[in-house]
Amino acid sequence: MRAITRQRYGGPEALELTDQPVPEPTEGRVRVAVRASSLNPFEWHHMRGLPLFMRPTSGWRAPRDARLGVDVAGVVEAVGPGVEGLAVGDEVFGAAAGALAERTVARAEYLVPKPASVSFEEAAAVPLAGITALQGLQEARMTEGARVLVLGASGGVGHYAVQLAKALGASRIVGSCSARNAAMVRELGADRVLDYAAGEVESLDEQFDVILDIAGGAPIAFLRERLAPDGTIALIGGPGDGVVLGPATRIFGGLISSRFRPERVVGVNVTWNQADLALLAEMLGDGRLRSRIHRTAALAETPEALAEVEAGHVPGKLVIVP
Repeated sequence: MRAITRQRYGGPEALELTDQPVPEPTEGRVRVAVRASSLNPFEWHHMRGLPLFMRPTSGWRAPRDARLGVDVAGVVEAVGPGVEGLAVGDEVFGAAAGALAERTVARAEYLVPKPASVSFEEAAAVPLAGITALQGLQEARMTEGARVLVLGASGGVGHYAVQLAKALGASRIVGSCSARNAAMVRELGADRVLDYAAGEVESLDEQFDVILDIAGGAPIAFLRERLAPDGTIALIGGPGDGVVLGPATRIFGGLISSRFRPERVVGVNVTWNQADLALLAEMLGDGRLRSRIHRTAALAETPEALAEVEAGHVPGKLVIVP
């Protein structure tokens, strides 16, 4: 089978399309014939081996695991011992290490049935970005009627966050993005869209019960001023140029400073959760959640596609098809 692999850290030039043995599922796992995967910042961070705090688990000098990719949608092809609830031929989506390949093996609990009305490409766009958005709202203790600000509303996580906030009963949603993506964000459910490049975030004069900071462009002190009493700032992303901690630099700084302030600030540490995946699948199936796909690319085009994601400003998701 063909798969994207790498033997060293580096840029897109380090990625190779190679022939690999077909993996066999072990206890509690299934083999999936991949129909689509999608790209996230997660992939380019692992491609480069940055920030450095990842390397104790990913490998100091070179990747311990040559594979890449996590989002997957496909068809169950083989079932390992101890697996219940999944059978050969089932259409599924979720998370699998090495999803940028023609086949991959996934833990059964990291997969859920794909709604029949949803394409493999639409489903593959969801897992990591969708769970991040959902758990961000959960960490922020969003309740029905909340006023929600999403900074970075047109990206992979942000475009799901806007839709999820609306589906979960937000009374008002404000999102920030570039002017070229404003119509998309408004269509997804935002009541007001701010052009960050025109300084409209800095001139914001509203207060919010929930602030999801995905883009990391606004000072945390400013966000505190926009927070309603008993509200929460959930820090999800930020500038990724810190060699040691990357985006976590800003998140850790916000968490430390919040210990001396009354405002509640939380960092979002994503965990794979089948119940959350099942909720996302339900929302996909009934139309409350939609994937906006920027474009699709072939497996062989992954290096160029990942360079585009790393450069930023990709609206929605970029999907890879074998």
